[in-house]
Amino acid sequence: MGVEELLQELEKRSGLSREELMKRIDKKISELDNLITVEGAIYLVARELGIELPSPRRRVTISSILPGMRKVSFIGRVFKISRIVEFGVGNKGKVVNLFVGDSTGYVKIPLWNEQVNFIDQKKVTVGSLVQVINGFAREGIYGEVEVSLGKFGMLKVLDTEIPEIPSAEELVQKFSSFEKVKIKDIRPGNFEITGFIVKIFKANYVYNSNGEKIMIIPTLIDDGTGDIRVSFFRELAETLAGISVDELEKIEEDKRKSFLEERLLGKEIIVEGRVKKNDMYDRLEMVATNIKPFNPTEESYKLVEELENE
Repeated sequence: MGVEELLQELEKRSGLSREELMKRIDKKISELDNLITVEGAIYLVARELGIELPSPRRRVTISSILPGMRKVSFIGRVFKISRIVEFGVGNKGKVVNLFVGDSTGYVKIPLWNEQVNFIDQKKVTVGSLVQVINGFAREGIYGEVEVSLGKFGMLKVLDTEIPEIPSAEELVQKFSSFEKVKIKDIRPGNFEITGFIVKIFKANYVYNSNGEKIMIIPTLIDDGTGDIRVSFFRELAETLAGISVDELEKIEEDKRKSFLEERLLGKEIIVEGRVKKNDMYDRLEMVATNIKPFNPTEESYKLVEELENE
């Protein structure tokens, strides 16, 4: 459906006037800093009104895919594949994440259990051009858009080339780069910060809906210009703590926080992550996606270079 058809459908099903709908759509585009299309804003307004509009069946650009959209179909290139994670006991489950992008954006696609055969059997590799049919879009744990195949979705590997879709190397460069900033200058997006861990909030582990045990360590990091809450999940939390989630589970719950404080408070680290605004507390927060080893000598050279270039 085109924009006009979507507007007509929303007007009919909401009972609101075209003028009122356009005000809401313009406001939504403004709230998202003009980063979405009119079509995307229409879907968001419809969702807020409790109306599910027919999702576009044509191929869409990845940047126009928004959480909550159903029957999403698109084509993109795989530029990153996570390691395969097994969870549960006995008849274990498996999951692997594909990162698929085009020239406009990227999404994460989790593959579960039998779907992991795409990777095990080398049907999908980094660089593969894939088509997703009838996916469901939602917001992932790191704030990125995630498209699940569910029962009715399908993943197809294409043996043709589409020139306008960048290579895997170009997509890595485009979507895996993190701008280095001082915390006082941080804003929503992907950034790298260097700072000291000055506070550990209650650390714990949870089980997700698929039975996977996940370690979570929320921290406060300060670089002298400001501070920001940074949360570490899964393998990153285990790397930061230097223990596995199973080892954390063996520590008495009321002693976990002090155990981690002894290990981590005052530690200087370099973190890459995605920054988003927490609307409930009206503050910016970061979800870590990578920890880089801190090398004082290397950082000193970088500081000298920055000063020389000013």
